[in-house]
Amino acid sequence: MVNAVALLAGFAASWSRLSPLLDPGARRALVPILAEFRTVAGADEADARTLAARAVATVLDGLPADEAERLRADAQGARFSDASPDPRHDGYSAADLCLLVVDRNPMVGPLLGPIRERLLAAPAVVRPVWEEIDPRLVVLTGPDGRRRLPAFQFEAALMPWAVVLDVNAALRADADPWGAADWWLSGHSLFGAAPAELLGRGRDAELLGAARALAGLDGEE
Repeated sequence: MVNAVALLAGFAASWSRLSPLLDPGARRALVPILAEFRTVAGADEADARTLAARAVATVLDGLPADEAERLRADAQGARFSDASPDPRHDGYSAADLCLLVVDRNPMVGPLLGPIRERLLAAPAVVRPVWEEIDPRLVVLTGPDGRRRLPAFQFEAALMPWAVVLDVNAALRADADPWGAADWWLSGHSLFGAAPAELLGRGRDAELLGAARALAGLDGEE
């Protein structure tokens, strides 16, 4: 018996190929289905499987006929019969598809997923989806859809370090928040420490210089 949740994991593994083929209307319809699936997954297995089946049907109906038929035939294979509540396909999960479609978060799968989890494990401030946030701040979205602002960005309470805003602007944190977060939270050979550890230590000029050099902005005003 085909497991619709396993099929969603399979779609996630092939999303770079499937996404350009998917009808825009089907993509729009898929977003709320996956958002609801993510909400009930782990809490109500029956509802999760029903929503997964709806999501599968939405994807198949929104693809060209030949691609949809190929996937339907492929679905009959034993690799999509995994009965576990969180099946994996080539290291991808249904939660990865939610991240890709609902949040447009590329940090999924066996290579980027562990980096995502490492960055999400850092202390953070959780903000509601409706709250406006300075685009110069790093905002990370977890598998649960909640927005997290890594706590290193704040000098006191929710007052951001001025240099953090400047560095994030140089690193284009609005377009690549995961890359900016990884720069801040990973060891840097130039500093012998993660850049976030140098905040408040009189190293602002070095931090900004390194970020601008990485972004190819050194020498610009």
